[in-house]
Amino acid sequence: MQGIVFIIGLIIGSFLNVCIYRIPRGLSISTPSSHCPICNYKIKWYENIPVLSYVIFLRGRCSNCKEKISIQYPLIELITGILFYIFYMKFGYTLLTLKYLIFISLLIVAIWIDFYHLYIPDRISFSLFLLGVLGSFFTIGFENSFLGAGSFSLFYVLLYGVGENFGKELIGFGDIKLSLGIGAVIGYFGLYQVFIFLNIAFITGAIVGIILILLKIKTRKDTIPFAPYIGLAGIIIAYIS
Repeated sequence: MQGIVFIIGLIIGSFLNVCIYRIPRGLSISTPSSHCPICNYKIKWYENIPVLSYVIFLRGRCSNCKEKISIQYPLIELITGILFYIFYMKFGYTLLTLKYLIFISLLIVAIWIDFYHLYIPDRISFSLFLLGVLGSFFTIGFENSFLGAGSFSLFYVLLYGVGENFGKELIGFGDIKLSLGIGAVIGYFGLYQVFIFLNIAFITGAIVGIILILLKIKTRKDTIPFAPYIGLAGIIIAYIS
């Protein structure tokens, strides 16, 4: 069963790549079928096998126009497969596992869209919140879900308010909505949990930000997306909770 879950994760990861590319561009995630964004070549079924097609059949390039295909595609497929496997191994064949697999999928889309486009689609944050509230009736309980939404987002709300008062954006409102959804899914089980969540997000964000500035990829004036670190913190807290 573990192997099947991993394969399902790879397949879902392939679909998440479609969402990451199409949602910011206002395109349908269902039609048309997979194609090269450069030459519009329709991808054959054997060229669309997660990870293997990229490595064996395509070797990182479109088979028609020979343009390079981003390493993002097999990377997201692998990350999704591995996370599906890890969460299944811990939580087993349960409704909680199903909730977390959907949670992971939504977060991966939010993380990559924010990384490339500096915004988090409301539909992703709303879907997370809805998943948390509806799923709570079968897993952690509605009260824990409600308290989780409030506690996970409260600090970011305060930070946003401070920024507004001083005329400087310290955190985006999209990050608040994302943390609200994450909290609703995970639930509240103690202040230590919220403390760890905030620390993981800020510490990893600070480390990566410093590295990007030192490498001159970003400057201090550039906007650095925060959803990747909030999302990472959410996944880690979900696993250890």
